[in-house]
Amino acid sequence: MASDFEKLVSQEAVTAEIVDCLVHEAHKKISIAPFEENSYDWVYQAFVNLGLVKGILGDRFEEVRRDLYEKARWKLYGPNFSEKALWEAAERGLGFGWQHSLPDKMGKSSIHYGFVAEMFLAEFAGRLRYIEDVGWEVRDGETWQRRPRERGIVGLIYKVMRRKVYAWKTALADGRGTEGWLEELERNINNPDWLRKVEEMLLLVDHFGVEIVSGDA
Repeated sequence: MASDFEKLVSQEAVTAEIVDCLVHEAHKKISIAPFEENSYDWVYQAFVNLGLVKGILGDRFEEVRRDLYEKARWKLYGPNFSEKALWEAAERGLGFGWQHSLPDKMGKSSIHYGFVAEMFLAEFAGRLRYIEDVGWEVRDGETWQRRPRERGIVGLIYKVMRRKVYAWKTALADGRGTEGWLEELERNINNPDWLRKVEEMLLLVDHFGVEIVSGDA
C-alpha cells in the first residue's frame, strides 16, 4: 500500500502532467488557428485552457501567458485581427478559464465527470445551450443547430475528449509516466453511460454556466 508521501508525489506528478498538456494544447490552438476574422475564437479558446491552470502554474503563469500572447500576435495580428481584438480575446479566455479553474492537486481521481465537463466547455463556451423539454442546441455561426434529443451531446463530448486524449498522449510521449490517469480517462470516455453523467452534470451544476432556455427557443 502506498504511503501518504508516495500518494502526494503521485498526485503532484499527475497535476504537473495535466498542466503541461493544457499549456501544450493552448499553444497548439494558436499554431493551427486560421489567419482569418475568426482568429478571435481560437485565441479565446487557447487562453481558456491557460486560465484553467492559472492557479496551478503559480510563478510560471506570467511567463507562459506572455509567450502565448506573443505567439498569437506574431501569427495572427493583421488587418483582420487588431491588437485590441487580440487583447480582448486573451483576457476574456483567461477570465472564463480562471472562473472554471482546475483544483491545485489532481490525482487520478480528478479524472471524473467534472473534469471532462470543464474540458468540453473550454471548446464550446458560449456555443451551447439547453432548451427545456426540447434538448441541446449548438451555435454554428449565427444559427443554432438542434441535437437529436435521444443522443444529446454525448457524441460531442466523446469527439472533443478523444481529440484531447490523442493530443495529450503525443505531448507526453517523452518517456514520462502518467500514473495511469490518462489511461483511466480514455476508458471513461469510451463508456457512453459514463459520458451521459457528464452531460447530466452540465445541467445540474450552476458552476458550469450552461445557458438553459425555457420553452422552445
